[in-house]
Amino acid sequence: MPAQIDRFVVPDTMDGERLDRALEALVDGYSRSQLQKLVRRGRVRVAGKEVHRSNGYVAVGDEIEIEHERVGDLPPVADEVKILTEDESILVVVKPSGMLTHAADRATGTNLASLLDQQYGPLPTSRGEDRPGIVHRLDRETSGVLVIARTEKAMAHLRDQFRAQTVEKDYVAIVSGHPSGRFQIYAPIGPVPGKPDRQMIDHTDGKDAVTDVNVIQTYLSHSLLALRIQTGRRHQIRVHLAERGFPVVGDPMYGTKRQVPLPIGESRLALHSHRIAFEHPATGERVEFESALPDEMENAISELEG
Repeated sequence: MPAQIDRFVVPDTMDGERLDRALEALVDGYSRSQLQKLVRRGRVRVAGKEVHRSNGYVAVGDEIEIEHERVGDLPPVADEVKILTEDESILVVVKPSGMLTHAADRATGTNLASLLDQQYGPLPTSRGEDRPGIVHRLDRETSGVLVIARTEKAMAHLRDQFRAQTVEKDYVAIVSGHPSGRFQIYAPIGPVPGKPDRQMIDHTDGKDAVTDVNVIQTYLSHSLLALRIQTGRRHQIRVHLAERGFPVVGDPMYGTKRQVPLPIGESRLALHSHRIAFEHPATGERVEFESALPDEMENAISELEG
């Protein structure tokens, strides 16, 4: 059954109006939060262009298309994402490798924020309408534990904890090479000029970044590491380890051609966020959640041990 599409033309009286306000005036049968969800999920086009944010502006004569959702348009969360806990303030979930944490301008595919917003929303959007409930993120190819805010109060409380660096974020990685013992990597990180998707060590303009490293096991050409990040810079673990000469297995961006490949599955990193601990924003209790290594990493470890 094809989706129902309604079309509206922006009248003279709405020239230069914000999209969200125009939608409220033109579309019947939807609340403001429901209309925002349609925008975030790419169900709205303005002048033939798909939009994902409702704080843009419309011009007189623009045609607005609304594609109404049908049951089953998005897969159930249970089929994609493991829910570790849920209450009125937070969700703690396990994101699979290959899934975006939230919508991105240059990326396509299902994203965690949209799935959770569909089932548990409306989630808070103080960090942007394209990232409802998202307090922190994982790279698309990285799997593991994430905490999601269900209210603006919880969002603010959790963000304060991340800023104060009181949230414990522990990862497991398989890397090429043989680092030794325990050590800390302190090296500021910033974007590569002209390459917004890539980061680098930048001692001039980069932001502070600290990664604690503990070697769990070494193998013939690889090592298994436990990592804790004190800061949360984009690609932090990947950049820090690659700079030390120990790139994460499966990393096409920061790895090298000399890496010995491992069967870890297509388009994923051998990097998993396995534990998070923080103060519950409603109760004040210190809580922690863990996720076992995904099968692809367990299989790779078994091969290394074999």
